[in-house]
Amino acid sequence: MNKKFACLALGLTIISAGASAQGLHKEINVDQKIDPIKRDASRINILPSLQLPALSNSQLPFSDRVVTSRLSDSSPTLAPLAFGDKLSISPYRGYVSLGLGAPKFIADFSAGYRIIDSERSHLNIWSQYCGDIYSSTNLDGNSNTTWNDHSATIGLDLHQKIRQNAALTAGLNYEFGHHTVPYLGSDHFGQNTSRVNADMAFSSKNSGLDFDAAIRYRHFGFYHLSDIESLRQDFESKVTRKTVRQNLFGATLGASLPFSESSALNLDIDADFLCTGLHDRPTYPYSSIQNLAISDSETTGIFAITPYYSLQSSTVSATIGAKLNISTGNDKTFHVAPEVAFAWTPSQVFGFEAKLKGGSYINPVSELYDVSPYLSPYMAYRPSHIPYALDARMSVGPFFGAYLEIFGGYAKASNWLMPVYSESYPGYGIFENTTLTAWHAGAAIGYDYRDVFSVRASYETAPNDYDHSLYEWRDRARHVFNAQLGVRPFKPLSVTLGWEFRAGRRVYGFVPSNPDGLFDIYLPEAASLGCVSDLSLGATYTFTERFSVFARGGNLLNRRYRYIGMRTSQGINGMIGASLKF
Repeated sequence: MNKKFACLALGLTIISAGASAQGLHKEINVDQKIDPIKRDASRINILPSLQLPALSNSQLPFSDRVVTSRLSDSSPTLAPLAFGDKLSISPYRGYVSLGLGAPKFIADFSAGYRIIDSERSHLNIWSQYCGDIYSSTNLDGNSNTTWNDHSATIGLDLHQKIRQNAALTAGLNYEFGHHTVPYLGSDHFGQNTSRVNADMAFSSKNSGLDFDAAIRYRHFGFYHLSDIESLRQDFESKVTRKTVRQNLFGATLGASLPFSESSALNLDIDADFLCTGLHDRPTYPYSSIQNLAISDSETTGIFAITPYYSLQSSTVSATIGAKLNISTGNDKTFHVAPEVAFAWTPSQVFGFEAKLKGGSYINPVSELYDVSPYLSPYMAYRPSHIPYALDARMSVGPFFGAYLEIFGGYAKASNWLMPVYSESYPGYGIFENTTLTAWHAGAAIGYDYRDVFSVRASYETAPNDYDHSLYEWRDRARHVFNAQLGVRPFKPLSVTLGWEFRAGRRVYGFVPSNPDGLFDIYLPEAASLGCVSDLSLGATYTFTERFSVFARGGNLLNRRYRYIGMRTSQGINGMIGASLKF
């Protein structure tokens, strides 16, 4: 189970525990509505970290294997008190949470305080540390290596109401990371990362025109590298090596002009410019560390213009539009992708929705770091494009607490970054541009019994060939099964049991062959990442609204597998902790 996702899911304990009197589930009448706004990519890490106060609406991150999961109704870890809130959501101004685990070292710590707390202004300061140390085999399957993951973040968030229908938000945070990365058969090296995020946004709602505007800055870079003597020797014949460092500048402008209470004409404009220093790019086919090109500093830009029409009624919600992408820099391209969504809810026990989307992605290294932090510190990448991605879902129920969901889709991705494996120089994550087409299909069933019992199980499948894989699953899993069980035997105690199973995980590499003795032929060859079979168990006991304790165990089957970047996962582990609001 992804540590980052697990920690965020567990991190909702404070909030869910405070609402324990309401039970695990309620049946709620929901009006289906599609809100086609663009959101920033969310952070994901291997580390068991917490998500703390943020300016924008909160988003669950992808797992390190890039698969979305349904959040259980109660969860057993740390919870930032004011994550994603606006004004006066909680009566408490501060929080502190601490969790410690074994077998060697696991730690989560977070704290925050609302410095200014008024009806018109909120100013929050927050910090967090999360990390783990564990031992497992290296790439050669024999060497026992100690792996380190550490992350520390500090930030400020401001929310200011300017008038009744207008608000200003701003935020600044800095994050330091350290990870041990595998290299060659038994070698490894440590690398540090620095990340800065700064945002400012203004929104206003008026009777005739609604609009919002935002600016953003992102910095990400690899800095100090340690224990890399073999890495230096591999590059001694090349130019002086410099680790990748990037700066991203972006702006967003959105406007909505209502025609009536149920329809509106909308326009979103986004611009992002990514500045990259001296770096490498893998060349095709990538079969060894020598298959790379040295690139000078460069700036890549992507403009996105998205006009769309939206319609809402009591049973139907729809948008229809298109996204126009213009790329600048070395990759000068023009793409048009659909931006269409439709939802139909004729009754409270039946619903259908479909979305057809696409667009260009600028691919900063920070987003790949969120997929897996075990990356090459020298590589940077060029943009990708999704011509179309169709997803549909049908929901039936609940009938006496039981429900059924059926979902699926088909997508094409051009120059999409997928991990590549080198047999001669294994270790650390390198990505290559791949054109993918693939379908995916699945179903989920669930049952809720009042406020004491909840169960859900889902299965999804997709092809995992070299050029026929689901672009959202970077580990190219073939079969994905998830199950969650929540039980509340009595109100202060909640227990959760979960199982994640991912089979057919693989990366591809290129192995040269010379059948005619004239030319080398490079064909993709799969290398297994191992099967994920992650059984987890957790419990939370809420003594008061202010104070709760938790315990949880992860990977209880002790099944080892490899992350993207070929580092071996941690085995069975556990954590205990407590959370206090004040």
